[in-house]
Amino acid sequence: MTDQNPPLDQQWEEFADALQSSDSDQVNGVIDDIKDMDLNERMVLFNTHFDDLVAIYREHDDGYVRQAVVRVTEQLVPGIPAVVALDAGEPSLDANVDEVRTQTDTLCGFLLETMTDDDGRVRQSAIRALQDVFRTYDSLEDEETIQALAQELERMAADASGKKREHLLEVKEHATHTLQSSLGRIVRDFQTEHDEFL
Repeated sequence: MTDQNPPLDQQWEEFADALQSSDSDQVNGVIDDIKDMDLNERMVLFNTHFDDLVAIYREHDDGYVRQAVVRVTEQLVPGIPAVVALDAGEPSLDANVDEVRTQTDTLCGFLLETMTDDDGRVRQSAIRALQDVFRTYDSLEDEETIQALAQELERMAADASGKKREHLLEVKEHATHTLQSSLGRIVRDFQTEHDEFL
């Protein structure tokens, strides 16, 4: 990666080459570069090149390349940092809540696909990414979507076997845990607001 920030289209070309290199240093360099971007740049890059990322994922037999695509795609969706910025009224963020939700939905659909990958490394990266997705939905106070995802993951697990089934049930448990944490927070908030009546 270069020290200067090239235009996003040029940067994407560099990212795409690095992703398909099967070189861990290059892939980690891409992730570091994305972390250094502001939220707007990340969201624009995701909107513009999500289909290209999916194409790289689907076209490659190399499990490491597919894992790299999962890791990079997750980084491009700012999720919770974007929600926090919106809640704080951050004027520099061009996006709104609907756009953050749409990107999170798109990422989530892709990650569900990658949870059926034959390579365990890919599934492990998807599990970690889905935990952030659940937290983003939680920060958006969207428990209904998390519940639906838990049910979908349970359905997918019923059709799987071996390690795939274990990984699907593991991420389903993460979704359930997020729901339980949300419920606990709601109860605590209720108790705080109505403390004088308790």
